[in-house]
Amino acid sequence: MSTRLLVRRIVVAVSLVGGIFMAVENLWALRPAPQLELSPSTTWITEPLAADGLPDYFQAVMDLEPRGIPPETNAAAAVWELIPSETSSENAIDHSQAHLSAADQRPESERLVLPPPPPDGMDAAEAGRILEACSRGVWHAADHPWLARWLEENQAALDTLAAGARREGWCPPRCLPPDAPPTERFGPIPLLICQMLPVEGALDRFSSALLARSMLRLGEGDIPSAWHDLESLLRYGDKICDTPGPLICRRVATSLILRTCLALQPLILDGHPDEAVLADIQRSLRAAVDWAPLAMGVNTNERLAVLDAITVVAANPSGTLSPAPWQKPLFAILKADPNIMLRYVNQLFDAVVVAACQPTRETRRRASKAIKDEIDDRMNAKLQWRGWFQPWYVPWSEALSKRIVSSLIPNVEIISDADDRARAALLLVDCTAALERHRLAPGQPPASLADLVPTFLPAIPVDPLTDASLGYRIENGRWTLWSGTDPADDDVDDLVVRGPAADSPEVLSVP
Repeated sequence: MSTRLLVRRIVVAVSLVGGIFMAVENLWALRPAPQLELSPSTTWITEPLAADGLPDYFQAVMDLEPRGIPPETNAAAAVWELIPSETSSENAIDHSQAHLSAADQRPESERLVLPPPPPDGMDAAEAGRILEACSRGVWHAADHPWLARWLEENQAALDTLAAGARREGWCPPRCLPPDAPPTERFGPIPLLICQMLPVEGALDRFSSALLARSMLRLGEGDIPSAWHDLESLLRYGDKICDTPGPLICRRVATSLILRTCLALQPLILDGHPDEAVLADIQRSLRAAVDWAPLAMGVNTNERLAVLDAITVVAANPSGTLSPAPWQKPLFAILKADPNIMLRYVNQLFDAVVVAACQPTRETRRRASKAIKDEIDDRMNAKLQWRGWFQPWYVPWSEALSKRIVSSLIPNVEIISDADDRARAALLLVDCTAALERHRLAPGQPPASLADLVPTFLPAIPVDPLTDASLGYRIENGRWTLWSGTDPADDDVDDLVVRGPAADSPEVLSVP
């Protein structure tokens, strides 16, 4: 046998073996993607299950909510009954099981419609600006007669709202639009994303009216009534923060607390309430700082919502990843493995929970930045070609997880910063009331915050924004109190409080 023929046969044999190997390897890579696994590393929960055998995340979230709180002891019911029908979703499905049906609401004419209708010659935007200004500073009925008249016409509704904050329980409804019943497991939008939060949204709107009324009462010199309205909003914010739930609800609550604390500053400094009211203000402020851990809401509601979205996208037999008929051959190759995405999501959420549990603002920020950097690195990474005998759906699933997860993982740094600012506002107002009580005693501001301990403060407050003491100084007989960095003389910030000038008359200011 000639050498040339031998070489040719060897080449043919190698080519044949290589061809067989490539065919087998590609057939291996074309095997169908595995089904979703029910395990803590993927779905995080293994029950309850829907009729299709996949996790029922909507019901799992509903199971976290309190149950069986009757309206007479449920603060959320006081808000629910005031919501206008066009925004209350009377046709929606209420899953709170807290007896908050449409029948519990007031007649349509007695509900709160915000923003208030502007008078003739004023557009809605201008009316909104006036309402916001009146919710932040002292005013009189003569300044804005139309707004004062509207508040008087809605006095009964506002009284109901203020009184409702004194109810002990908090069980708001979680509603779905009529076209998204929970019996339909899969739809164009995951159930937890399209759920409606009517009470928290309404409370956010209603707060402007109650704040404006408190500032009007302050302008009229009715300090106890003004404080009653502000304490109501403080209680509502505290109730929401005490109940683990969607982070959007916590954002509403911390915003509500911050706005209430800003309104308390003129009440204390310009209204000059007596010792009893100041002491009551301090007691309420100190009762409103023990909130449910941020990590608890992240680790339950937010994680389940994201896993629900991934399940709908990746495991839904008729969902957004289902191909058109002409795409099916290609889709069979690139079909995603939901387990890869879900494991990645859970790993990220584990890191987010750890970040939320960090003891200081700086360590939380560093942990949050590390998570963001990891997501950015994955987003910018190139799609890797599959390896030998690696199924085609593996690199496709990894690439898909990069795109999907980046838009779903909550930014705990933003929520944490909002928490810190709300806590700082509470501490600032507490110290402001303590400084005013000190003024009522010796008549002079203290040389330092340490002079307020223990008579007016249990201890020098630690600033959540710096993890050091709150800032305090006296210049020309006027004190300045702040959270965060030392402000300049002309700085205007929510977290800076300036006491009255040494020779200023004790009169109310009008915006």
